[in-house]
Amino acid sequence: MSELEAMGISVQRGFVTNTSDVEGVQTNESEATQLAFTLPKPIEIQATFSKEGFTDKLVKIFKKEIQAGDPAFDETVYVKTDTPELTAALLENAQVRASIARMVGAGGLIEVDGPFVKMELAGHHETEDADTVTFVRALVG
Repeated sequence: MSELEAMGISVQRGFVTNTSDVEGVQTNESEATQLAFTLPKPIEIQATFSKEGFTDKLVKIFKKEIQAGDPAFDETVYVKTDTPELTAALLENAQVRASIARMVGAGGLIEVDGPFVKMELAGHHETEDADTVTFVRALVG
């Protein structure tokens, strides 16, 4: 039993190979781990943590992005949320910010929608790593 399952968290894991191509020629292939968690109790946070893309830059013109006040985090992670106060409170924890920044910086994506958490992490992860555990543990308090 994994550490998260021991905390009452349902864990689903899958593996995908992402490819990119230019004009029909495959240029890059990378493996990713997809994780889906169901937390044991409902939470109110709705947030996505990702690298900032072109569309995100346009959205920032109309909607203010949460800034954690941590330059390394703020430069690495784009935060999209419908619950800014709760998300900001989560990001007050330096260990949580560091875990999110490492996962996103490596090409990952994290989505929190109440009791449901989805992650896509770069690489092949058979077990939860320390960053995943730190993040999910912070959600369940």
